[in-house]
Amino acid sequence: MSYTKIQWGVAFVILFINIFWISFSPLKIYYDKEAFLCVFIILSILFFFYMFYKVSRRAPRIALFLESLLFMLIFILLLLVFCFLMATLKYPFIDSTLVFIDSIFEINSSAVVLWFRTHELLNYIFSSIYKTYFYQIPLIIVYFSIRGDVLVLQRFVMQFIIALILTVIISGFLPALGPYVWYNYPPSSTLAAALAQLLELREGTLDFSQKNGIVSLPSFHTVAAFLYMYTFRNENKVIFVLIVILNILMIFSCIPIGEHYFADILGAIPTFLIAIWIDSLIYKYIVHPQL
Repeated sequence: MSYTKIQWGVAFVILFINIFWISFSPLKIYYDKEAFLCVFIILSILFFFYMFYKVSRRAPRIALFLESLLFMLIFILLLLVFCFLMATLKYPFIDSTLVFIDSIFEINSSAVVLWFRTHELLNYIFSSIYKTYFYQIPLIIVYFSIRGDVLVLQRFVMQFIIALILTVIISGFLPALGPYVWYNYPPSSTLAAALAQLLELREGTLDFSQKNGIVSLPSFHTVAAFLYMYTFRNENKVIFVLIVILNILMIFSCIPIGEHYFADILGAIPTFLIAIWIDSLIYKYIVHPQL
């Protein structure tokens, strides 16, 4: 057994769940055929080149890069669909509980958001830092592919997958509208679109043309930030310190830009730890299968 086989196995399980759920649900489904075709072509091209370099063994580092990129794209797409499907379960919103937790720590998300909105430069800076979540994924794939650190990269992909699955499941059973709804302050266009999509899903409309983030608890930006720092823990100290600073700022940015409650950030901690623990069990099984 290897990480690659386990990852493909998980991908097929998630794919089967999505197909089964959609096939036997009364959801109204809308999708863009051209977008689906485009995604299929891109994944097919990546898979072709991945198999070419994997079989030929001419450039193992390129094969590692393509393999990791392909896995991440596939899992993110599959789990995006799974996340939408979990939202259709329509469990009660838990915003009041999250606000209560915030009050214990004397944190008022609304006051923080409104203060940052009056300071446009700071608001822009932290909004930009929040978006680095997307760019750090290819950065990690490129960095460890160039170094040829197969195991480190495979474990990162596995940890990311596990953490994302846990996040999607938790958010489905413990949904929240978000602080911008509870505190009634004007949301950004992105947040407004996410709220509209969440409400549509709960009404039984699954629109694949919409790809907004609809998860509040736990904050996956925070989970990812911990994973990024954990992945670089044994690397060059300068690089590690820079990664730590960037991701601490990214975690902090979750509140000022209005995306999350403080409780969402707290909820990310056990999610991260469980993902690391599950990966450690997988690692021990692969390295010492007889134990």
